[in-house]
Amino acid sequence: MQQDNAHAETVFVTGATGRLGHAMVRALVDSGSNVRALTTANERVRSMRPGTVPFIGTLSDTEVLEEGCDGADVVFHFAAVVHVARTPAEVVMATNVEGTKNVVEACRKQGVKHMIFTSSISVYGGKRAGSLTEEAKTMPSDKYGYSKMLAEQEIIRSGVPYTILRLANIYGPGFERSFFKVFRAVQEGKMVIIGNGQNRMALVHIEDVIKAMMLIKDNPQISTGKIYNVGDGAVYTQEGLIDLAAELLNVKKPTRHVQELLVRMLAKSKDLDSDELRFLTGDRVIDISKIRKELGFTPDIDIRTGGREMVNDFLNKAKVK
Repeated sequence: MQQDNAHAETVFVTGATGRLGHAMVRALVDSGSNVRALTTANERVRSMRPGTVPFIGTLSDTEVLEEGCDGADVVFHFAAVVHVARTPAEVVMATNVEGTKNVVEACRKQGVKHMIFTSSISVYGGKRAGSLTEEAKTMPSDKYGYSKMLAEQEIIRSGVPYTILRLANIYGPGFERSFFKVFRAVQEGKMVIIGNGQNRMALVHIEDVIKAMMLIKDNPQISTGKIYNVGDGAVYTQEGLIDLAAELLNVKKPTRHVQELLVRMLAKSKDLDSDELRFLTGDRVIDISKIRKELGFTPDIDIRTGGREMVNDFLNKAKVK
């Protein structure tokens, strides 16, 4: 096994070959950290950033987790079941809750100084009034949000030094799949607006997520023991985002409105899974003033810039096909 650089910070990352983990590992290696990466399969090691030390195992492999945490200064816990539409609830809970408990216990045994956990704004529920701060009551309305709420509770009561990030819906490189479905429907004139289209949505570009996590890692004296909402600070509506997609694609904006109940009934025939439907129909505003004030976080990527990047990628890939 590759030896750590004795003068650099050692970071253990679970879910290291997932979309978020892959981006974070790249940033950590580029910043000079010794990176240990938990991955579930040998074949995924080839996709890792050079300089990364692989640990092959799952969240149920306690010995592997303890080895990864041994001597680690920071642990980023990303590994989770995120797309839950076709995943049984017991599998979601086993991974997202019991798996988190195993990571927490490994951190506790090995004396890890800082565990950073990616939660989700799903813990607030799909539809909420007002602007939600970190002190807002958690009221998850689906199994993913419920699993993240329970995982948060395990971390908070563990005694392990932690920071929890409640992430808005991520977009950008690596997070295109669901957005490309919308682009295709808009391009083909098949996109509809669900309900009145004025439901409020929260987004954040992957580069800004990485920026927030690096700030949290580099400022443990401020961030430890805290929960932070992470988004781009803007408030979008479903109709506004669909209109922007049409503008960037240079096609006609959709005008047909369909009731949410009907869309739910027809979702499978429209190639929409329940995860994507929850995103399109969710209604909440997320307050990010805490991370702005305490850590100086300022999002860099606005929706027009990030959206154009994704649309260009969509169009380029369509040409290849």
